[in-house]
Amino acid sequence: MSHWSEPSKRIFETADVKNFERSVAFYELVQTLNKVILAVQGMDVPSGSLNPAIVSRAIKTSDASHSHTTEVNVTAYQGNVIVLLGVLRDLEITIDDTPPVSGPTRFGNIAFRTWHDKVGHILESLLKLHAPEGLKINDFLVEARYYLANSFGSSIRIDYGTGHELSYLAFIGALMRYGILESPRGEELLVLFSKYYDLVRRLILVYNLEPAGSHGVWGLDDHFHLIYILGASQFCDYERAPSVKSVLSKEVLDTYKTSNLYVNAISFIFKLKSGPFNEHSPILNDIHVSVYLWTKVRQGLLKMYMVEVLGKYPVIQHFWFGEMLYPWVDYNTRKELPVNSNEEVKSGKSGKSGKSGKSGKSRNTAIENTSNVGTNAPWANRNYNKPYIRK
Repeated sequence: MSHWSEPSKRIFETADVKNFERSVAFYELVQTLNKVILAVQGMDVPSGSLNPAIVSRAIKTSDASHSHTTEVNVTAYQGNVIVLLGVLRDLEITIDDTPPVSGPTRFGNIAFRTWHDKVGHILESLLKLHAPEGLKINDFLVEARYYLANSFGSSIRIDYGTGHELSYLAFIGALMRYGILESPRGEELLVLFSKYYDLVRRLILVYNLEPAGSHGVWGLDDHFHLIYILGASQFCDYERAPSVKSVLSKEVLDTYKTSNLYVNAISFIFKLKSGPFNEHSPILNDIHVSVYLWTKVRQGLLKMYMVEVLGKYPVIQHFWFGEMLYPWVDYNTRKELPVNSNEEVKSGKSGKSGKSGKSGKSRNTAIENTSNVGTNAPWANRNYNKPYIRK
């Protein structure tokens, strides 16, 4: 019988990614992704959620290195959303209390490790979450808190990337699946993601976090991917949506940077990078040159996410598995999947070892036909504006 257990490593080599695609964990992550995308479709980020200083080049970086004082109106949100916003606020305040170490730092500021050491104490506030009848919050947090703690970047490598962003999605998905976030409205999800993104971008700015697993100029973004999917979905079925082509204009950036996550992410790039956009961000630039529908942008980004995040070993190797939330279990047979651990990691917290079986195709996913999709401008395929939820 399954029980709550601390997540452990199961992906040790490239071949394990195929097993991951057969797992209950993979299925649950994709289901969460679909639910969140549909929930935020056509909606604005609630007023006051995003700090404009973090994404505005005209405002000095030092101005963005202090906590955002504008408070979100939380009266309409369910109690557990308010608890989570309080945790994110406390984590942000802790940045103010943990200044970067002065002097030259080539690969990120080591003060980030000090900040990370303080995270565990702050996450004790998660015990305030109200659990539905039959669920003990202490048991739930044995697994769930790992995903939140892992969503702020690596204290060892002093970096942040799409794997950490995925970990936050996993945390939100766990809350939804076990009724701690009870049928959350789109506005509630958007405020939780917005506050999270503001927090991690402050971490990037203050501690100079390196991009984790970046593809350089040929990647979608140095640090993020999911934020673009959420923002593109906000513009689907949205009466006042700007044209895809116009998003890089100053007028659109100024108008939507605090109400739409896609535009907000683009604004952050403009804050960090100078020079022609098509040179430092050619993949994003290609979207705004060749795509005309937001549904097609969303679909292309989803296909790319399946390959570049959920399907890439350098990213997914850092996703760990418990027994209840994201188990390393075959979705069809409900049997534990094999693990290809090596001698180096067997002595650590690596979970059970075993010989690899033949990997099957990815099944039971909400996003179809992803295993053979390339990532070179997937939005260029006219079929990618089809509905992406399996009926």
